[in-house]
Amino acid sequence: MEEHVFSAALAGLLHDIGKLEQRAREDPWNPAPGVEAEGQPVHATWSIYFIQNYVPAAYQAAALHGAYHHHPDQSPAADHSLSRLVALADKLSAGERADPPDRKKGLPQQLITIFDRVSLGESAKSSNWNYLPLRPLSLNQEALFPAPILLGGAQKDAYLALCEGLRPEVSRSFDDRTAYLENVLSALQRYTWCVPSAYYHALPDISLYDHSRMTAALAVCLADRTSADIASLLEAVQRQYQDQASEADRLLLQQPVALLVGGDISGVQDFIYTVSAKGAARSLRGRSFYLQLLTEAVLRFVLDRLGLPYNNVIYSGGCHFFLLAPPEAAEQLTSVRQEVTRILLQHHGPGLYLALDSAPVPADGFRIGEFPRYWGDMHAALALRKQRRYTELGEDFYPLIFEPPQKGGNPDDTCSVCGEDMRQVRPFDEEREEQARICSLCDSFIQEIGRHLPRATFLALGFGAPQETGPGPASNALRALGLSFQFLPDASQPVELPADLRLVLWALADPPGDKWPANDRQPAVHALRYTVNPVPLETFDQLESKTAGGFHRLGVLRMDVDDLGRVFKEGFGKASSPENRATLARLATLSLQVSLFFEGWIKRTCESGPYRDLIYSVYAGGDDVFLIGPWDRMPGLAQQISQEFQAYCGGSPDLHLSAGMAFIGGKYPIYQAAEDAHQALEKAKALPGKNAFSFLGRAWSWAEFEQVANQQARLEKLVGGEEGLEGPQAILQVLMRLAQVQESRAGKSPRRLIFGPWMWLGMYQLSRMAERAKEKPELASAILAIRDELNQNDYRTLHQWAAAARWTQLKLRKKL
Repeated sequence: MEEHVFSAALAGLLHDIGKLEQRAREDPWNPAPGVEAEGQPVHATWSIYFIQNYVPAAYQAAALHGAYHHHPDQSPAADHSLSRLVALADKLSAGERADPPDRKKGLPQQLITIFDRVSLGESAKSSNWNYLPLRPLSLNQEALFPAPILLGGAQKDAYLALCEGLRPEVSRSFDDRTAYLENVLSALQRYTWCVPSAYYHALPDISLYDHSRMTAALAVCLADRTSADIASLLEAVQRQYQDQASEADRLLLQQPVALLVGGDISGVQDFIYTVSAKGAARSLRGRSFYLQLLTEAVLRFVLDRLGLPYNNVIYSGGCHFFLLAPPEAAEQLTSVRQEVTRILLQHHGPGLYLALDSAPVPADGFRIGEFPRYWGDMHAALALRKQRRYTELGEDFYPLIFEPPQKGGNPDDTCSVCGEDMRQVRPFDEEREEQARICSLCDSFIQEIGRHLPRATFLALGFGAPQETGPGPASNALRALGLSFQFLPDASQPVELPADLRLVLWALADPPGDKWPANDRQPAVHALRYTVNPVPLETFDQLESKTAGGFHRLGVLRMDVDDLGRVFKEGFGKASSPENRATLARLATLSLQVSLFFEGWIKRTCESGPYRDLIYSVYAGGDDVFLIGPWDRMPGLAQQISQEFQAYCGGSPDLHLSAGMAFIGGKYPIYQAAEDAHQALEKAKALPGKNAFSFLGRAWSWAEFEQVANQQARLEKLVGGEEGLEGPQAILQVLMRLAQVQESRAGKSPRRLIFGPWMWLGMYQLSRMAERAKEKPELASAILAIRDELNQNDYRTLHQWAAAARWTQLKLRKKL
C-alpha cells in the first residue's frame, strides 16, 4: 500500500471521530479545548482534539487532513488537496442522508436499527423506531438487540464508555502502517458500530463506523486523482446536492470514480457435503471453516494485488466478498483472476473456482437511490463470469482442465473420505476398517482445523508473500495465497507464527476480560470475528444417542432469511420509486447486521441452555445456518432462533426466517442429509408468505408451529409417566387416524373446511377415553379439553394435533 493511499484511508476513517468525543461531553456545543479551528463545525474541533491526543505522532499529520473536510481551505497544512479529497469522499458516502427528522419530537442521539428502514410493502416505516443500545459490540442481548433510548446523564456516560474503549486501541503504536490502519478500522467497528454518524440533519440509521469506512474506501478510490480533478468533482457534487448542477456537471458526475468488485467461490456445496460418513463428525466443521479461511486468504490476495487497504472491503462472508477499488483496477483483475485460478486448480482441481468481476460506479451512482443499479450490474457480471469459468486461462485452458492426470486409479491411493486419489494417503482408523485411507487434505481438516476450532477463543492470522507450495494439507493452499494461521485456546497461549508476517488476531468470541494473546514482536491487529464453532466431541453415532427417548436419530436443521435478495434489491424502495433510500452505506450496514446475528448471536444460542455441547455447527454465516444435533432438541432450537431473529430485527414484518429439518442416522451420508434438509427448507418456503418451518413432513407457519409445540407438550404430559398423567397411549393413534381420514377427504384442498365422519367419531372416541378415566379427574379433564377444542373449531386444528401426537410418539418411544 502506497503512502498516499494510506493517508487517504486514515484521514477518511477518522474524519468524523470527533462526533463520539463531542457527545460524551457535558458541554457538547463548545469547541474542544486548545484547538484553533476558526470557522470549523464543533464536532470537527473534537476530531482534531482526538487525533492530537490519541493518534500516534507518526500518523497524526495524515489523520488531521480529514478533520478539516468541512472547510479544506482553512486547514493549517500547506497542501489542502487531501482535505478536499476527504470532503468529496464524505459527500459521496453521505448520500444516505435523507428523511430529515421532525425536530419538534426531539433529536435522538442513538442509532435506529437498519431493519426499521427495510420495507417490502407500499410505504416505508415512519415512526415507532427501534434503537440500538450505546454499547461496545459484544455477544450480549443488552448490546445487540433494540433497547429504550438513553437520556441525559445515562447517555453521556454511555458515550464516554465508548470513548474510553476506543482511545487506547487508536493509540497503539505500529511500525507497520497497514497493520495500524486495520487496527483502527477494527476498533471503530467495536466502539462506533452503534453510534449514529448524523442525527441533526438526517434520521440516524447509519453508524459512524459504516459511514467512516465507506468514506475511507471512496477516498482510496480517488487518491490517484489530481488536485484539479478532485476540486472539479467536489464542486459538481455540491451543486448537484443543491439542485444547481449544470449539464457539464452532470456529464462529469457520470464518469466512473470507483469500481465495485465482487468475488464468489463456487463449488462450495460439493466441497463440504460430498464426503463419506467416515470421520464426518471430525472433518465436516473443519472443511466448512477452511472455506472461511480460504475466502479471507483470497480476499487479502486480491487487496494486496490491487494495493488496497482492508477498509475498502464492503462485506466478506459466506464464501463471497465485495469491495471498492479505483476504476483503473479493472485492468488488473484479469491477471489477479489468473493467479487465483491457478492456485485453486493446483490445490483443489476444478472443485473450487473464484468468480471475480466488477462494475464501474460514477459519482452520480452514490446518490440516494442510485447505488442498487450498480450493485445489480456487479452481480450480473459475476453470474456471467461463473458461466465462463477458466476463460481467464487463455491458451492454458485445455491442458490445465482437460489433460489426463499423471496418476490415479489405484484403490490403495483413494481417500475414504473425499473419494479422490490425487494426494498422498495414510491409513485412516476412524472406523477401524482395513481398507480405510485418508488423503493429506482431508486429514488436515481434522488435524489442523477440526481438532482445534471447538476449543479456540482466538485465531492468529499471519499475512506475507505467497509461497510456492504443492498439493497437500489445507495450510499449503492458504500459504500459497499468503496466509498462515494458528488456533489459540485462550489469551495465555503465545503466538508462534513466523516473525516476518503481519499479524491479525481474530477473537472468535468476546475476549474474556478483554485480554488478548501477546507476542514478542510487532503488535497484532485486534479484530472481533465471531464464529459459530461448537462441535461436540462425540461422533455422529454417539451424538444421536443423546436423544432423551428411544428414537435415536439426528436432526439436520437448515435455516435462512426469506427473500433476502429482494430485501437488498427493493427493501429500501424500488428503483423507480422516489422513496428509494438505498445507498452503499445502507447496503453495507444491512450486510453487517445480518451477519452479526448468524455468525455471532447464533453462536451464543447454540452454546447455552439445553443445547450446550449437543449442537454440531456445520455452517453459520451470511444469512443461513446448518446445524446438526439430537433430533429432539432441534425443533426447539429452530423456534428459538426464529423468535430471536424477530426480536433482533425489531419485529419487522418483512424480515423473517424459514427452516427445514430432516431426520438422519449417524451413518447417513452427509451430502444426502444436506439435500434432505434443503428440500425440507424449500417446502417451508413454498408456504404462502414463507416465514415457516418444515417439520415431520409438513410446512407450518411459525405461529402454527408454536401451537403444535404446545399441543405436543400437553400430549406428552397426558400419556407420559413419572411426572405425567399416565393416560391412554391410544389417544395418539386416535388423533393420527382421524387426521388421515380428514386429509384423504380434503384431497387437494387441505386447508378448506369440510365436514365428515371424523368429527362425530372423534367426539365419541375421546369421550369414551375420558369416561374410562373418570377415576382420574385431571386426566379425564385433559382428554375432554382436547375433544372440546377440536369441536369448537370444527376440527380445523386436527392436523396439528396429529403432528403433535406423532412428535410425542417419537419422544416417548422407549416408554411406549
